[in-house]
Amino acid sequence: MKVILREDRSGVSEVIGTILILGITVVLFSTIIIWVSSIPTPSAQTRVDIRSTMDPIYLAGVEVGVDITLFHQGGEALYPVPTILYVISQRGASPPQTDIVILHPYNGLLAIPSGLLDGSDSVWDIGERWAYKNAQLRSSDQTTITIVDILKSTVVWTGSVSAAPGTRPPVFVDKWTDDIRGSEAIDPVQANLGFFVYVKVTDPDDDLNRNSVWATLTMWYGTGDPCSFPQKMHDDGVFPDRAAGDEVFTLGAISCMSPPFPHLTWDGSIILLNATDSQGHQTTTRFVLKVVEQFSGGGGTQTIPSELWQYIGFVQIRAGEVWFTQMNDPVGTGTKFPLGRVTRTDLNGRGGALFHLQMANHGNRTIFVDGWTVLAFRSASSANVFTIYSVCGVVSSKCPTFDPTKPANANPGGLVQYPGISTAYNNFQWAQVFDINPLDQETGGAPVVILAVSRTAFSCCATQTWGAGSYFPSILVSGMAGPTNMTYAQIIARWGPTYNPLDHLNDADPSTRTEWYAQVIPFIGMTVY
Repeated sequence: MKVILREDRSGVSEVIGTILILGITVVLFSTIIIWVSSIPTPSAQTRVDIRSTMDPIYLAGVEVGVDITLFHQGGEALYPVPTILYVISQRGASPPQTDIVILHPYNGLLAIPSGLLDGSDSVWDIGERWAYKNAQLRSSDQTTITIVDILKSTVVWTGSVSAAPGTRPPVFVDKWTDDIRGSEAIDPVQANLGFFVYVKVTDPDDDLNRNSVWATLTMWYGTGDPCSFPQKMHDDGVFPDRAAGDEVFTLGAISCMSPPFPHLTWDGSIILLNATDSQGHQTTTRFVLKVVEQFSGGGGTQTIPSELWQYIGFVQIRAGEVWFTQMNDPVGTGTKFPLGRVTRTDLNGRGGALFHLQMANHGNRTIFVDGWTVLAFRSASSANVFTIYSVCGVVSSKCPTFDPTKPANANPGGLVQYPGISTAYNNFQWAQVFDINPLDQETGGAPVVILAVSRTAFSCCATQTWGAGSYFPSILVSGMAGPTNMTYAQIIARWGPTYNPLDHLNDADPSTRTEWYAQVIPFIGMTVY
Protein backbone atom coordinates (compact mmCIF):
# COMPACT_ATOMS: atom_id res chain seq x y z
CA MET A 1 0.00 0.00 0.00
CA LYS A 2 1.33 3.37 -0.87
CA VAL A 3 1.38 5.96 1.97
CA ILE A 4 0.62 9.55 1.00
CA LEU A 5 2.06 12.25 3.34
CA ARG A 6 0.21 15.69 3.68
CA GLU A 7 1.49 18.93 5.38
CA ASP A 8 -0.58 19.82 8.61
CA ARG A 9 -0.27 23.46 9.95
CA SER A 10 -2.83 23.34 12.82
CA GLY A 11 -0.19 22.98 15.56
CA VAL A 12 1.56 26.22 14.48
CA SER A 13 -1.63 28.27 14.98
CA GLU A 14 -2.06 27.09 18.53
CA VAL A 15 1.50 27.98 19.43
CA ILE A 16 1.27 31.43 17.91
CA GLY A 17 -2.06 32.11 19.69
CA THR A 18 -0.59 31.09 23.02
CA ILE A 19 2.41 33.36 22.49
CA LEU A 20 0.19 36.34 21.61
CA ILE A 21 -2.04 35.86 24.66
CA LEU A 22 1.01 35.63 26.90
CA GLY A 23 2.44 38.81 25.36
CA ILE A 24 -0.79 40.72 25.87
CA THR A 25 -0.96 39.56 29.47
CA VAL A 26 2.61 40.63 30.16
CA VAL A 27 2.09 44.07 28.59
CA LEU A 28 -1.20 44.65 30.44
CA PHE A 29 0.17 43.72 33.84
CA SER A 30 3.33 45.75 33.21
CA THR A 31 1.16 48.78 32.47
CA ILE A 32 -0.88 48.27 35.63
CA ILE A 33 2.27 47.84 37.74
CA ILE A 34 3.79 51.03 36.31
CA TRP A 35 0.53 52.97 36.92
CA VAL A 36 0.16 51.71 40.49
CA SER A 37 3.79 52.46 41.28
CA SER A 38 3.24 56.08 40.18
CA ILE A 39 0.57 56.64 42.88
CA PRO A 40 2.18 58.46 45.88
CA THR A 41 2.39 56.49 49.08
CA PRO A 42 0.04 57.90 51.78
CA SER A 43 1.71 59.50 54.79
CA ALA A 44 1.72 57.51 57.94
CA GLN A 45 -0.90 58.56 60.50
CA THR A 46 0.55 60.49 63.45
CA ARG A 47 -0.57 58.87 66.67
CA VAL A 48 -0.16 60.40 70.11
CA ASP A 49 -1.55 59.88 73.58
CA ILE A 50 -2.47 63.23 75.22
CA ARG A 51 -3.87 63.87 78.70
CA SER A 52 -5.41 67.28 79.47
CA THR A 53 -6.06 69.25 82.68
CA MET A 54 -7.57 72.67 83.39
CA ASP A 55 -6.96 74.72 86.54
CA PRO A 56 -8.92 77.94 87.21
CA ILE A 57 -6.80 80.95 88.23
CA TYR A 58 -8.15 82.88 91.23
CA LEU A 59 -7.30 86.32 92.54
CA ALA A 60 -8.79 87.19 95.93
CA GLY A 61 -11.31 84.39 95.47
CA VAL A 62 -12.40 85.58 92.02
CA GLU A 63 -11.65 83.57 88.88
CA VAL A 64 -9.51 85.65 86.51
CA GLY A 65 -8.45 83.02 83.94
CA VAL A 66 -7.48 79.39 83.35
CA ASP A 67 -4.32 77.30 83.10
CA ILE A 68 -4.54 74.41 80.60
CA THR A 69 -1.87 71.69 80.48
CA LEU A 70 -1.51 68.89 77.88
CA PHE A 71 0.73 65.91 78.78
CA HIS A 72 2.41 63.97 75.94
CA GLN A 73 2.14 60.41 77.27
CA GLY A 74 3.06 58.37 74.19
CA GLY A 75 3.30 58.18 70.43
CA GLU A 76 5.30 60.26 68.02
CA ALA A 77 7.08 63.55 68.69
CA LEU A 78 5.36 66.67 67.38
CA TYR A 79 7.47 69.22 65.52
CA PRO A 80 7.00 73.02 65.66
CA VAL A 81 6.57 73.87 61.98
CA PRO A 82 3.77 71.52 60.92
CA THR A 83 2.06 71.30 64.33
CA ILE A 84 -0.67 73.88 65.06
CA LEU A 85 -2.93 73.94 68.13
CA TYR A 86 -6.42 75.46 67.99
CA VAL A 87 -7.96 76.54 71.32
CA ILE A 88 -11.70 76.96 70.73
CA SER A 89 -13.92 78.33 73.51
CA GLN A 90 -17.59 79.29 73.73
CA ARG A 91 -19.40 81.08 76.56
CA GLY A 92 -23.14 80.61 76.64
CA ALA A 93 -24.80 81.71 73.41
CA SER A 94 -21.82 83.84 72.34
CA PRO A 95 -19.99 82.94 69.11
CA PRO A 96 -17.01 80.59 69.53
CA GLN A 97 -13.59 82.20 69.91
CA THR A 98 -10.47 80.56 68.42
CA ASP A 99 -6.85 81.10 69.41
CA ILE A 100 -4.22 79.64 67.03
CA VAL A 101 -0.97 78.63 68.79
CA ILE A 102 2.35 77.22 67.53
CA LEU A 103 4.84 75.16 69.50
CA HIS A 104 7.67 77.03 71.18
CA PRO A 105 9.66 76.56 74.40
CA TYR A 106 8.92 78.41 77.61
CA ASN A 107 9.75 82.13 77.58
CA GLY A 108 8.69 84.27 80.52
CA LEU A 109 8.79 87.41 78.34
CA LEU A 110 6.00 86.24 76.02
CA ALA A 111 2.57 87.72 76.56
CA ILE A 112 -0.46 85.57 77.32
CA PRO A 113 -2.36 83.79 75.92
CA SER A 114 0.58 81.66 74.82
CA GLY A 115 1.30 77.92 74.57
CA LEU A 116 4.66 77.00 76.13
CA LEU A 117 6.63 73.75 76.09
CA ASP A 118 8.92 72.57 78.83
CA GLY A 119 12.13 70.95 77.69
CA SER A 120 15.10 72.40 75.82
CA ASP A 121 13.66 72.82 72.32
CA SER A 122 10.44 73.30 70.35
CA VAL A 123 9.89 69.60 69.71
CA TRP A 124 7.11 68.11 71.81
CA ASP A 125 8.50 64.75 72.96
CA ILE A 126 7.02 62.07 75.15
CA GLY A 127 6.95 63.14 78.80
CA GLU A 128 6.89 66.87 78.05
CA ARG A 129 4.06 69.27 78.83
CA TRP A 130 2.41 72.04 76.84
CA ALA A 131 1.06 74.82 79.09
CA TYR A 132 -1.50 77.43 78.02
CA LYS A 133 -2.68 80.39 80.13
CA ASN A 134 -5.51 82.71 79.10
CA ALA A 135 -7.06 85.49 81.21
CA GLN A 136 -10.10 85.72 78.88
CA LEU A 137 -11.27 82.14 79.40
CA ARG A 138 -13.24 80.79 82.36
CA SER A 139 -13.51 77.24 83.62
CA SER A 140 -17.25 77.32 82.89
CA ASP A 141 -16.63 77.92 79.17
CA GLN A 142 -16.92 75.07 76.66
CA THR A 143 -13.27 74.69 75.67
CA THR A 144 -11.87 72.32 73.03
CA ILE A 145 -8.25 71.90 71.89
CA THR A 146 -7.42 70.44 68.46
CA ILE A 147 -3.87 69.51 67.37
CA VAL A 148 -3.40 69.56 63.58
CA ASP A 149 -0.51 68.46 61.36
CA ILE A 150 -0.80 70.95 58.49
CA LEU A 151 1.67 69.06 56.26
CA LYS A 152 -0.33 65.85 56.44
CA SER A 153 -3.65 67.74 56.68
CA THR A 154 -4.71 65.51 59.54
CA VAL A 155 -6.09 66.03 63.03
CA VAL A 156 -3.55 64.54 65.42
CA TRP A 157 -5.68 64.89 68.56
CA THR A 158 -8.79 66.69 69.72
CA GLY A 159 -10.52 66.80 73.06
CA SER A 160 -12.64 68.96 75.36
CA VAL A 161 -10.96 70.47 78.41
CA SER A 162 -12.71 71.21 81.70
CA ALA A 163 -11.74 71.85 85.28
CA ALA A 164 -11.81 69.10 87.85
CA PRO A 165 -14.91 68.92 90.09
CA GLY A 166 -14.68 71.22 93.07
CA THR A 167 -12.53 73.83 91.29
CA ARG A 168 -15.22 75.65 89.31
CA PRO A 169 -16.87 78.85 90.58
CA PRO A 170 -20.58 79.75 90.40
CA VAL A 171 -22.07 80.90 87.10
CA PHE A 172 -24.57 83.76 86.60
CA VAL A 173 -26.91 82.30 83.97
CA ASP A 174 -29.21 85.34 83.72
CA LYS A 175 -29.94 88.68 85.41
CA TRP A 176 -32.84 91.14 85.04
CA THR A 177 -35.07 93.67 86.77
CA ASP A 178 -38.86 93.88 86.94
CA ASP A 179 -41.35 96.35 88.33
CA ILE A 180 -43.57 95.68 91.34
CA ARG A 181 -46.82 94.98 89.48
CA GLY A 182 -46.30 91.21 89.53
CA SER A 183 -47.26 90.54 85.89
CA GLU A 184 -45.76 87.54 84.12
CA ALA A 185 -44.01 89.72 81.56
CA ILE A 186 -40.78 91.49 82.46
CA ASP A 187 -41.71 95.16 82.70
CA PRO A 188 -39.37 98.18 82.57
CA VAL A 189 -38.41 99.90 85.81
CA GLN A 190 -40.43 103.09 86.08
CA ALA A 191 -39.42 106.31 87.76
CA ASN A 192 -41.09 106.81 91.15
CA LEU A 193 -41.96 103.09 91.51
CA GLY A 194 -40.10 100.29 93.25
CA PHE A 195 -38.64 97.29 91.49
CA PHE A 196 -37.03 93.86 92.01
CA VAL A 197 -33.62 92.52 90.98
CA TYR A 198 -33.42 88.88 89.83
CA VAL A 199 -30.44 86.64 89.06
CA LYS A 200 -30.28 82.97 88.12
CA VAL A 201 -27.15 81.38 89.59
CA THR A 202 -25.89 77.81 89.26
CA ASP A 203 -22.65 76.01 90.09
CA PRO A 204 -21.07 73.30 87.89
CA ASP A 205 -19.82 71.53 91.06
CA ASP A 206 -23.20 71.79 92.80
CA ASP A 207 -21.62 73.47 95.84
CA LEU A 208 -23.10 77.00 95.64
CA ASN A 209 -23.31 78.78 98.98
CA ARG A 210 -26.94 79.89 98.83
CA ASN A 211 -26.32 82.57 101.46
CA SER A 212 -23.56 84.20 99.42
CA VAL A 213 -25.46 85.84 96.54
CA TRP A 214 -25.33 89.63 97.00
CA ALA A 215 -26.18 92.75 95.01
CA THR A 216 -24.78 96.27 95.40
CA LEU A 217 -26.81 99.25 94.14
CA THR A 218 -24.12 101.72 93.09
CA MET A 219 -26.57 104.62 92.84
CA TRP A 220 -26.41 104.77 96.66
CA TYR A 221 -22.61 105.11 96.87
CA GLY A 222 -21.46 107.82 99.24
CA THR A 223 -24.88 108.40 100.82
CA GLY A 224 -24.22 106.49 104.06
CA ASP A 225 -27.62 104.85 103.64
CA PRO A 226 -27.79 101.11 104.47
CA CYS A 227 -28.70 100.54 100.82
CA SER A 228 -25.24 101.75 99.79
CA PHE A 229 -23.85 98.46 101.17
CA PRO A 230 -24.23 94.99 99.58
CA GLN A 231 -27.73 93.52 99.91
CA LYS A 232 -28.33 89.79 100.33
CA MET A 233 -30.46 88.14 97.64
CA HIS A 234 -32.87 85.33 98.54
CA ASP A 235 -33.87 81.99 97.06
CA ASP A 236 -35.91 80.76 100.01
CA GLY A 237 -39.47 81.57 98.97
CA VAL A 238 -39.50 84.94 100.79
CA PHE A 239 -40.77 86.60 97.63
CA PRO A 240 -44.17 85.20 96.59
CA ASP A 241 -43.44 85.18 92.85
CA ARG A 242 -40.49 82.78 93.25
CA ALA A 243 -40.29 79.23 94.58
CA ALA A 244 -37.58 78.23 97.02
CA GLY A 245 -34.64 76.39 95.47
CA ASP A 246 -35.30 77.36 91.83
CA GLU A 247 -31.82 78.98 91.60
CA VAL A 248 -33.41 82.38 90.95
CA PHE A 249 -32.34 84.84 93.65
CA THR A 250 -34.37 87.98 94.33
CA LEU A 251 -33.61 91.36 95.87
CA GLY A 252 -36.61 93.46 96.86
CA ALA A 253 -35.05 96.71 95.73
CA ILE A 254 -38.22 98.53 96.74
CA SER A 255 -37.02 98.30 100.34
CA CYS A 256 -34.13 100.58 99.42
CA MET A 257 -36.22 103.01 97.47
CA SER A 258 -39.02 104.20 99.70
CA PRO A 259 -38.36 107.05 99.94
CA PRO A 260 -37.10 108.08 97.48
CA PHE A 261 -38.27 105.83 94.68
CA PRO A 262 -36.02 105.44 91.63
CA HIS A 263 -35.92 108.33 89.20
CA LEU A 264 -34.37 108.99 85.82
CA THR A 265 -30.97 109.88 87.30
CA TRP A 266 -30.59 106.17 88.06
CA ASP A 267 -30.93 105.24 84.39
CA GLY A 268 -27.58 103.82 83.27
CA SER A 269 -26.35 103.14 86.82
CA ILE A 270 -24.67 99.83 87.59
CA ILE A 271 -25.78 96.97 89.86
CA LEU A 272 -22.88 94.79 91.06
CA LEU A 273 -23.46 91.08 91.75
CA ASN A 274 -21.34 88.37 93.37
CA ALA A 275 -21.75 84.73 94.42
CA THR A 276 -19.46 82.26 96.24
CA ASP A 277 -19.32 78.47 96.49
CA SER A 278 -18.39 76.30 99.46
CA GLN A 279 -14.76 76.20 98.32
CA GLY A 280 -14.50 80.00 98.47
CA HIS A 281 -14.53 80.49 94.69
CA GLN A 282 -16.21 83.80 93.89
CA THR A 283 -17.84 85.05 90.70
CA THR A 284 -18.68 88.72 90.11
CA THR A 285 -20.68 90.37 87.36
CA ARG A 286 -22.67 93.55 86.73
CA PHE A 287 -25.49 94.90 84.66
CA VAL A 288 -26.89 98.32 83.79
CA LEU A 289 -30.19 99.49 85.25
CA LYS A 290 -32.67 101.03 82.80
CA VAL A 291 -35.28 103.44 84.15
CA VAL A 292 -38.15 104.91 82.11
CA GLU A 293 -40.41 107.85 82.87
CA GLN A 294 -44.10 107.29 83.54
CA PHE A 295 -46.97 109.63 82.70
CA SER A 296 -50.75 109.46 82.66
CA GLY A 297 -52.49 109.52 79.31
CA GLY A 298 -55.80 108.56 77.77
CA GLY A 299 -54.96 104.87 78.06
CA GLY A 300 -53.83 105.04 81.68
CA THR A 301 -50.27 105.08 82.94
CA GLN A 302 -47.70 104.83 80.16
CA THR A 303 -43.92 105.06 79.98
CA ILE A 304 -41.50 107.21 78.02
CA PRO A 305 -38.18 105.44 77.38
CA SER A 306 -35.30 107.56 78.64
CA GLU A 307 -33.67 107.16 75.21
CA LEU A 308 -36.54 108.99 73.47
CA TRP A 309 -35.05 112.45 73.83
CA GLN A 310 -31.83 111.19 72.31
CA TYR A 311 -33.66 110.72 69.01
CA ILE A 312 -35.49 114.04 68.92
CA GLY A 313 -32.60 116.01 70.40
CA PHE A 314 -31.77 117.11 73.91
CA VAL A 315 -32.03 120.89 73.51
CA GLN A 316 -35.36 122.25 72.29
CA ILE A 317 -36.83 125.69 71.53
CA ARG A 318 -40.38 126.93 70.96
CA ALA A 319 -41.49 129.55 68.45
CA GLY A 320 -42.26 132.17 71.08
CA GLU A 321 -38.89 131.83 72.79
CA VAL A 322 -36.74 133.61 70.22
CA TRP A 323 -36.60 137.40 69.83
CA PHE A 324 -34.14 140.20 69.15
CA THR A 325 -33.24 143.47 70.80
CA GLN A 326 -31.14 146.37 69.50
CA MET A 327 -27.44 146.77 70.22
CA ASN A 328 -27.79 150.35 71.50
CA ASP A 329 -29.93 149.04 74.38
CA PRO A 330 -28.62 147.20 77.45
CA VAL A 331 -28.57 143.41 77.24
CA GLY A 332 -31.46 143.08 79.67
CA THR A 333 -33.74 145.62 77.99
CA GLY A 334 -37.47 145.02 77.95
CA THR A 335 -37.78 146.25 74.36
CA LYS A 336 -38.12 142.94 72.52
CA PHE A 337 -38.99 142.26 68.88
CA PRO A 338 -40.46 138.82 68.18
CA LEU A 339 -39.47 136.96 65.04
CA GLY A 340 -42.03 136.27 62.35
CA ARG A 341 -42.78 139.49 60.47
CA VAL A 342 -40.16 142.17 61.17
CA THR A 343 -38.97 145.36 59.51
CA ARG A 344 -35.52 146.23 58.21
CA THR A 345 -35.66 149.34 60.39
CA ASP A 346 -35.94 147.27 63.55
CA LEU A 347 -33.26 144.79 62.45
CA ASN A 348 -30.71 147.35 61.22
CA GLY A 349 -31.56 150.35 63.41
CA ARG A 350 -29.93 151.42 66.69
CA GLY A 351 -26.74 149.45 66.16
CA GLY A 352 -28.24 146.28 64.68
CA ALA A 353 -30.01 143.20 66.04
CA LEU A 354 -28.99 141.04 69.01
CA PHE A 355 -30.81 137.68 68.84
CA HIS A 356 -31.98 135.87 71.98
CA LEU A 357 -32.57 132.09 71.90
CA GLN A 358 -34.24 130.72 75.02
CA MET A 359 -33.82 126.93 75.04
CA ALA A 360 -34.18 124.09 77.55
CA ASN A 361 -32.52 120.69 77.85
CA HIS A 362 -35.00 117.78 77.82
CA GLY A 363 -32.34 115.08 77.75
CA ASN A 364 -30.46 113.13 80.40
CA ARG A 365 -27.00 114.67 79.85
CA THR A 366 -25.91 118.19 80.77
CA ILE A 367 -24.83 120.17 77.68
CA PHE A 368 -21.82 122.52 77.83
CA VAL A 369 -22.05 125.12 75.05
CA ASP A 370 -19.03 126.53 73.20
CA GLY A 371 -18.47 129.45 70.83
CA TRP A 372 -19.28 127.49 67.69
CA THR A 373 -22.98 127.72 68.55
CA VAL A 374 -24.50 129.59 65.63
CA LEU A 375 -27.80 130.95 64.33
CA ALA A 376 -28.07 130.51 60.54
CA PHE A 377 -30.56 132.22 58.21
CA ARG A 378 -31.14 130.72 54.77
CA SER A 379 -32.78 133.00 52.21
CA ALA A 380 -35.90 131.67 50.46
CA SER A 381 -35.12 133.55 47.24
CA SER A 382 -31.40 132.79 46.89
CA ALA A 383 -28.62 130.50 48.07
CA ASN A 384 -27.40 133.02 50.63
CA VAL A 385 -26.92 131.85 54.22
CA PHE A 386 -26.17 134.33 57.02
CA THR A 387 -24.39 132.92 60.06
CA ILE A 388 -24.52 134.71 63.40
CA TYR A 389 -22.36 133.29 66.21
CA SER A 390 -22.97 133.30 69.95
CA VAL A 391 -21.36 135.85 72.28
CA CYS A 392 -21.04 136.22 76.03
CA GLY A 393 -23.79 138.28 77.59
CA VAL A 394 -24.49 136.41 80.80
CA VAL A 395 -23.09 136.68 84.30
CA SER A 396 -20.67 133.74 84.24
CA SER A 397 -17.21 133.09 85.62
CA LYS A 398 -16.39 131.61 82.21
CA CYS A 399 -17.03 134.90 80.40
CA PRO A 400 -14.73 137.93 80.49
CA THR A 401 -15.97 140.82 82.61
CA PHE A 402 -18.83 142.84 81.13
CA ASP A 403 -21.52 145.25 82.30
CA PRO A 404 -25.06 144.17 81.32
CA THR A 405 -26.43 147.59 82.30
CA LYS A 406 -24.55 149.30 79.45
CA PRO A 407 -25.53 149.17 75.78
CA ALA A 408 -24.69 145.85 74.13
CA ASN A 409 -22.31 147.54 71.67
CA ALA A 410 -20.52 149.71 74.23
CA ASN A 411 -16.79 149.12 74.63
CA PRO A 412 -16.49 147.94 77.32
CA GLY A 413 -20.16 147.16 77.43
CA GLY A 414 -22.79 144.48 77.80
CA LEU A 415 -21.34 141.95 75.36
CA VAL A 416 -17.92 140.33 74.97
CA GLN A 417 -16.57 137.59 72.77
CA TYR A 418 -17.04 133.94 73.67
CA PRO A 419 -14.07 132.27 75.42
CA GLY A 420 -11.88 130.19 73.14
CA ILE A 421 -10.01 130.48 69.86
CA SER A 422 -11.45 129.58 66.47
CA THR A 423 -8.21 127.90 65.35
CA ALA A 424 -7.70 125.80 68.51
CA TYR A 425 -10.28 123.12 67.82
CA ASN A 426 -9.26 120.84 70.69
CA ASN A 427 -9.11 123.66 73.26
CA PHE A 428 -12.71 123.32 74.41
CA GLN A 429 -13.98 126.38 76.32
CA TRP A 430 -17.54 126.78 77.49
CA ALA A 431 -19.48 129.61 79.10
CA GLN A 432 -23.07 128.38 79.35
CA VAL A 433 -24.72 125.14 80.46
CA PHE A 434 -28.01 123.49 79.57
CA ASP A 435 -28.85 121.66 82.78
CA ILE A 436 -31.11 118.59 83.00
CA ASN A 437 -34.19 117.80 85.06
CA PRO A 438 -33.81 114.09 85.85
CA LEU A 439 -37.17 113.95 87.62
CA ASP A 440 -39.12 115.32 84.65
CA GLN A 441 -37.65 115.15 81.16
CA GLU A 442 -40.87 116.49 79.68
CA THR A 443 -40.43 119.80 81.54
CA GLY A 444 -36.66 119.76 81.10
CA GLY A 445 -33.98 121.78 82.83
CA ALA A 446 -34.05 125.51 83.55
CA PRO A 447 -34.22 127.57 80.32
CA VAL A 448 -30.99 129.22 79.15
CA VAL A 449 -30.79 132.26 76.85
CA ILE A 450 -28.08 132.14 74.17
CA LEU A 451 -27.14 135.49 72.58
CA ALA A 452 -26.08 135.63 68.92
CA VAL A 453 -24.82 138.63 66.96
CA SER A 454 -21.26 138.18 65.63
CA ARG A 455 -20.52 137.37 61.99
CA THR A 456 -17.32 135.53 63.05
CA ALA A 457 -16.91 132.87 65.71
CA PHE A 458 -15.19 133.89 68.97
CA SER A 459 -15.45 137.61 68.23
CA CYS A 460 -17.63 140.58 69.18
CA CYS A 461 -19.67 142.16 67.75
CA ALA A 462 -20.11 142.83 64.00
CA THR A 463 -23.83 142.78 63.15
CA GLN A 464 -25.61 141.61 60.00
CA THR A 465 -27.17 144.12 57.57
CA TRP A 466 -30.59 142.86 56.55
CA GLY A 467 -32.50 143.23 53.30
CA ALA A 468 -36.11 142.45 52.52
CA GLY A 469 -36.98 138.80 52.01
CA SER A 470 -38.04 135.54 53.65
CA TYR A 471 -35.58 133.53 55.77
CA PHE A 472 -35.52 130.10 57.37
CA PRO A 473 -33.59 130.22 60.66
CA SER A 474 -31.80 127.19 62.15
CA ILE A 475 -29.77 126.82 65.32
CA LEU A 476 -26.60 124.78 65.64
CA VAL A 477 -26.01 124.00 69.32
CA SER A 478 -22.31 123.10 69.62
CA GLY A 479 -20.46 121.81 72.65
CA MET A 480 -20.04 118.68 74.77
CA ALA A 481 -22.41 116.40 76.70
CA GLY A 482 -21.59 115.63 80.32
CA PRO A 483 -21.97 112.33 82.20
CA THR A 484 -25.27 110.51 81.91
CA ASN A 485 -27.92 111.48 84.47
CA MET A 486 -25.76 114.01 86.32
CA THR A 487 -27.02 117.54 86.84
CA TYR A 488 -24.61 120.47 86.62
CA ALA A 489 -24.73 120.85 90.41
CA GLN A 490 -23.77 117.19 90.85
CA ILE A 491 -20.92 117.56 88.38
CA ILE A 492 -19.51 120.62 90.15
CA ALA A 493 -19.95 118.96 93.56
CA ARG A 494 -17.84 116.02 92.38
CA TRP A 495 -15.13 117.68 90.26
CA GLY A 496 -15.21 121.33 91.32
CA PRO A 497 -15.85 124.60 89.43
CA THR A 498 -12.84 124.06 87.12
CA TYR A 499 -14.53 121.01 85.56
CA ASN A 500 -13.98 120.70 81.80
CA PRO A 501 -15.82 117.87 79.98
CA LEU A 502 -12.91 117.64 77.52
CA ASP A 503 -10.83 116.05 80.29
CA HIS A 504 -13.28 113.14 80.57
CA LEU A 505 -13.74 112.34 76.89
CA ASN A 506 -11.83 109.04 77.19
CA ASP A 507 -12.72 107.99 80.75
CA ALA A 508 -12.60 104.23 81.28
CA ASP A 509 -15.65 104.53 83.51
CA PRO A 510 -18.71 104.94 81.22
CA SER A 511 -20.64 106.68 84.01
CA THR A 512 -18.24 109.67 83.96
CA ARG A 513 -17.41 109.66 80.23
CA THR A 514 -18.35 112.71 78.11
CA GLU A 515 -18.85 113.13 74.37
CA TRP A 516 -18.90 115.82 71.70
CA TYR A 517 -22.34 117.27 71.07
CA ALA A 518 -23.84 119.05 68.04
CA GLN A 519 -27.52 119.52 67.24
CA VAL A 520 -29.28 121.42 64.47
CA ILE A 521 -32.72 122.85 65.37
CA PRO A 522 -34.90 124.33 62.58
CA PHE A 523 -37.73 126.23 64.22
CA ILE A 524 -39.61 129.05 62.43
CA GLY A 525 -39.48 131.39 59.45
CA MET A 526 -38.84 135.14 59.39
CA THR A 527 -40.17 137.64 56.86
CA VAL A 528 -38.33 140.95 56.55
CA TYR A 529 -40.00 143.85 54.75
